[in-house]
Amino acid sequence: MRDLSEVRKDINKVDDQMSRLFAERMDLAKEVGEYKKAHDLPVFVPEREAEILEKKRQAFPNRDEEFLKALTEFYQTLMDLSKEEQKRIIGKPLPIGFYGVEGSFTQEAFFQMFGRMTQGISYQTFRSMFEAVRDGSLRYAVVPLENSLTGIIDDVYDLMGEFNFYIIRECSVRIRQNLLGPEGSQISDIRQVYSHPQGFAQSSDFLSAYPDWQLIPYYNTSRSAKLVADSKDKSKACIASGECARLYGLKVLSPDIMDNAENFTRFAAISPNMESSQDADAISLYFTLTHKPGSLYGVLEEFSKHDLNIFRIDSRPIKGKVWEYAFFVDVEGNLQDPDVVEALKGVRSHCLSWHVLGNYKKP
Repeated sequence: MRDLSEVRKDINKVDDQMSRLFAERMDLAKEVGEYKKAHDLPVFVPEREAEILEKKRQAFPNRDEEFLKALTEFYQTLMDLSKEEQKRIIGKPLPIGFYGVEGSFTQEAFFQMFGRMTQGISYQTFRSMFEAVRDGSLRYAVVPLENSLTGIIDDVYDLMGEFNFYIIRECSVRIRQNLLGPEGSQISDIRQVYSHPQGFAQSSDFLSAYPDWQLIPYYNTSRSAKLVADSKDKSKACIASGECARLYGLKVLSPDIMDNAENFTRFAAISPNMESSQDADAISLYFTLTHKPGSLYGVLEEFSKHDLNIFRIDSRPIKGKVWEYAFFVDVEGNLQDPDVVEALKGVRSHCLSWHVLGNYKKP
């Protein structure tokens, strides 16, 4: 067995070689960017990227799955950095996506995080927006993560685990729900009400006074408002924001109908690339554990042992695996802190799979 100092010397030599090769590769990425700019070619070609990753894996047929997973992550990160360099060369500022149509609470979060002068594109499904970020059509996407009253947005968390994206910013928006109808309508005219299921859940006390109304779940509150406005049907109403009333020319039939005035939704900007800063103070994690007694306790013990404060923990069923769960955890800390890094190493040792979802500044 060699002395550790000798091994470290060899590691330093390899690192020096890798640094020089990395600089060479980024110079080549610039050339690719210049060619694509001249020929108006897309930055991201998913078929080619998938082919490259598969070839890299096949080059090591005798290595175990953990090595191949790490190798894939290494090359995926390298290609992501290359794409960012190409985008810089091409010089086209990519838009930022948000869920819903104009007037949605997600658009309000988008304005809060990026300002009203930033180009935004609305998406009607979470998956289509995640795919646009992955394919390089969007710089970031703004999605809701959880509501203070009704809990996490299941679909978003499932997609975060599937796409391995990162949270790079976060904000909180106060949710004020209103009953809106076409101009000239009255509450006595209403027979059908459209909204996102959470809009109904957040306004259940108000709705209980009108048991004859048909509650029709729809994509989101802003699309519900547009549907009612387009219908011009006085028997139809929606639960949505005051901004939707202004945008779509709807009448506020009853303001602030939510059960709890302290109703907030947490939103995040997501990216395929990790971003962090010295003032980041929150870390989001995704991990899976062995299905046996004490596995979660071992993780929680590591957090406690290193004085890492957990301010949120949720579990989600793993698709295709009965009674097995993935965990989403938010803790205080900064990944540039050596003590935090050491603590997370201990946590990771208990996990089957593991992904840091982001290190960002809490609002």
